[in-house]
Amino acid sequence: MTQSTTKDSKGRGGLVTTIVLIVLAVLFVPILIVNLTLIIKGSLHSDVPPDVFGVAPMAVASGSMSGDAEDCFDEGALIFVTLLDNEEKQDLEEGDIVTYYTGEVFVTHRIIEVERGGIVSFITKGDANDSDDGVVPIGNVVGICTGSVAGLGDFALFMQTPMGILVFVGIPVVIFIAFDVIRVTLQRRRQAEAAAAGDASADA
Repeated sequence: MTQSTTKDSKGRGGLVTTIVLIVLAVLFVPILIVNLTLIIKGSLHSDVPPDVFGVAPMAVASGSMSGDAEDCFDEGALIFVTLLDNEEKQDLEEGDIVTYYTGEVFVTHRIIEVERGGIVSFITKGDANDSDDGVVPIGNVVGICTGSVAGLGDFALFMQTPMGILVFVGIPVVIFIAFDVIRVTLQRRRQAEAAAAGDASADA
């Protein structure tokens, strides 16, 4: 009875360890992959926001799109911009919130007018701004805003700093590895103890 109970306890302990490892992997491995992807893409192509599967998460640095509309967002929000190809850009219309490149920064504002004479262009404006941005050539537009999460932008920016990577990715990975090493070490020790106990019983 004692041996059976001990085996059951070891089995449950191994199952819990496995579950913990799986949870850590599910939580932190994707974060590491996404974060590294954004950092690498951002350094290679400065004129296009770094994306994952065609969606670029971007932190909002101003309150120009604050407002009462359902699709408005405030400073500090994290927005999701779906990158568009040239054909998809042709379908943009008044009311869409688009991200365009000015040559220095990315701006995300609402289209208030579409000019289709010859080369398509747009006039955009921040909902909270008093004046529009002027004419934005279609070639400068990179994507359309499809969603936002309030207050998550600052956290996303921190995640891409060396300290953020260390705190939210590096440390969990180290814990994951250390936990696995401890698990394997304890398992081998139990096996050695069981073998020694078996040899002792045989001698008796």
